[in-house]
Amino acid sequence: MFGAFALLERSLRVDSRALSPHLARMGLLGAIYFSLCYALTTSFMFGAPGLRFFQGIAYLDATFMTLLGIGFFSTSITEEKEEDTLGLMLMAGISPLGILAGKSGGRLWQSLLLIAVQYPFVILAVTMGGVMHTQVWSVTVALLAYMVFLAGFGLLCSTLAPRSQTASVWMVLGLLIYFVVPSVAATWAMSHATWIINQGGVTPPTTLFWRLIEGVGDTCVFLQMSKILTTGFHQSAWSIQVVTNVLFGVVCVVFSWIFFGIATRSPTTEASSRGLVTRSRRLPLFSAGRTWINPFIWKDFHFVSGGLGMLLVRVAYYGGLSLLALAIEDKKNAYAMSWFGSIVFLVWFSVAIDAAKVLSRSMQDEVRGQTLASLMMLPRSSNRIVYSKFAGAMLGWLLGPFLGVIFIFVSPSMREGVTEMLTAQDGDNGLLIITMMVLYFALIPHFAALLALYVRWGAVALAIGMTIGTYFVLMMGINICLVVTGGMRSINSPNLLFAGVSVALFFICAACHIGVLLRVQALGAK
Repeated sequence: MFGAFALLERSLRVDSRALSPHLARMGLLGAIYFSLCYALTTSFMFGAPGLRFFQGIAYLDATFMTLLGIGFFSTSITEEKEEDTLGLMLMAGISPLGILAGKSGGRLWQSLLLIAVQYPFVILAVTMGGVMHTQVWSVTVALLAYMVFLAGFGLLCSTLAPRSQTASVWMVLGLLIYFVVPSVAATWAMSHATWIINQGGVTPPTTLFWRLIEGVGDTCVFLQMSKILTTGFHQSAWSIQVVTNVLFGVVCVVFSWIFFGIATRSPTTEASSRGLVTRSRRLPLFSAGRTWINPFIWKDFHFVSGGLGMLLVRVAYYGGLSLLALAIEDKKNAYAMSWFGSIVFLVWFSVAIDAAKVLSRSMQDEVRGQTLASLMMLPRSSNRIVYSKFAGAMLGWLLGPFLGVIFIFVSPSMREGVTEMLTAQDGDNGLLIITMMVLYFALIPHFAALLALYVRWGAVALAIGMTIGTYFVLMMGINICLVVTGGMRSINSPNLLFAGVSVALFFICAACHIGVLLRVQALGAK
């Protein structure tokens, strides 16, 4: 064990002297401050401002931690594989345990500090009313345990996967299981208990199988926080979710240590993936074929957006969700319509995430391959090169919005809602709301494209976090305007408020757009 944690010690020293981790923690405190202002400005409308303030912070933390885990922990070992430096670290005498601890321990410590630094500030929720100190402590412990789970699982995916993209996909699938299975188990347990009580039973069953199902339902952090944030919570902070998340994270670290030698036997691998583009001439439709007139569009369409293969995958994904939503819409009840709204939001959120993914990868592949300087030497302007690359990446993405528009015209509920917004007496107001929503979803790919030129990993996750933060800032600004002006009726026209938000979103997107062009020129000049 001598010197096993030397790399961890070095990473902690470097992070403590770097500016970005401290700026990230200060930015988180700024977000908490804005949330506090939002809760105070709307306290006259709703009761228990402390509870609403703490709920927003807790769920925002859990969501941001999930995105951080996908883009931060899942690349700890794969980035060394892609840069072909893992073999050099082993030749230098660093043990596998030292590599695992050094690459993931510093990241885990930074993430834990993000949660710990806000604890003294969220205690203000107790003073504001509606929440107890026990609830604040229980949510903090649950989030810390969830972070250990993300760090361990991400380290395991990064150790076994050949590339960062593959590790991120594995982690997304694992997190889907982590969210879906406990939700299904909790729903089944609740419905079955209600059915037994309605049949004449006094209490729910207490068999071993029942307790197992209940235990599975208690392992998800989101379900655990929903229990903690209910009125009258007096349970211990050391719940099943805390114990299972910590144990699973530790077990993943142990398995990463065990399989490190096998998984990293051939550390050299191709950093960029071809996706579903094949090299075989037997499948000409799924191969790249000959170069088009514009080689940048050809290259990014096939090797960034995935070519025809990923186009078919997008057809199956968006088409399947649309058909599921139409089938649920026929039920005509409140429960079905809530699921219908969730699926509609998932479709449009997936469109934004897909756009952010292809745009960020279009830029990041050139940065990782150090080819921007070579591209700038071509007899074409840098702006034309960037726009050509974006056109090729978006060519394989356009099918998502296209199917979304078709879904609006096919679905009676969506068609009626859009028609009512556009044909009402304040029709301009409805058009502005639609414009504001489109611009808000456009923030994610704009942020991702800009961040891809500055950060090595996690551009999409950071873009989603910045978009959510922008949403809270804009909502706080809207409520402050309403408070200052005495409500919506005192404003000459409600359109002014939505027009102001739309203009702000447009200028943020334009600033990101210009920032991408300037950053590409700066990187190409190096």
